[in-house]
Amino acid sequence: MALHTSLAFGQATPAPTEAWQSVFFDAPSTALPLLTAAAIKHSAQLKATEYDKAIGKQNVQIAKENILGSLGIGANYNYGNVGSIGTVDPASPNPFNTTLSSRYSTGVNFSLPLGTVVSRGNQIKREQLNYERTEALRQDQENQLRQQVINLYQSVLLARKVLTLQQEAYVNVRTNNQLAEKQFRQGQLTLTELSGANSSLTAASISQESARNQYDTAFMILEEVVGAKISTLMTTR
Repeated sequence: MALHTSLAFGQATPAPTEAWQSVFFDAPSTALPLLTAAAIKHSAQLKATEYDKAIGKQNVQIAKENILGSLGIGANYNYGNVGSIGTVDPASPNPFNTTLSSRYSTGVNFSLPLGTVVSRGNQIKREQLNYERTEALRQDQENQLRQQVINLYQSVLLARKVLTLQQEAYVNVRTNNQLAEKQFRQGQLTLTELSGANSSLTAASISQESARNQYDTAFMILEEVVGAKISTLMTTR
């Protein structure tokens, strides 16, 4: 992984600063909104909560339309003999007549239990509260993610500052060590003093590598949370 700091390893002079570095390190008011937006878009937890919100919205609609289950529509069709009774006719010994005819009938049936009427409003209200609770949960998750991004961003800045100081310290110790070796060859320094200078150089090198590791780790964790390369985010406004 390439260093994202302005100082290269073991160099006293800074390397040229890239455009994205100026935005990320020197303009937090610009960098943080970009990082937060990317983290929100990348968060699987927030996506899952959005699905829960959609389900809750559907449940509210279902609760409102549940009353339609008590409404029924029916239709009948009949064909056959239909008897009728007429007035007495002396010329006709049978006052009953039968005729062939067809009949249609339609009807609407609405059967609504009293318990359904009483509980319908409560059912709708409960589903609405569930939806609002899910929405509040999502907002809380987003707020926590924003705080996490801020903390990670600050960790990267701190790690970069520590690495810069360790690099500068290493350069100074290395210069002193080179001077000690020259003095030792000229007989101006004892072997014990030279060994002390070498130990200081080793300690400075270890401290620099440790700071480099902490910086790179903080940087990679932040990139993992936002789901993108920071150098790309800072240049795609």
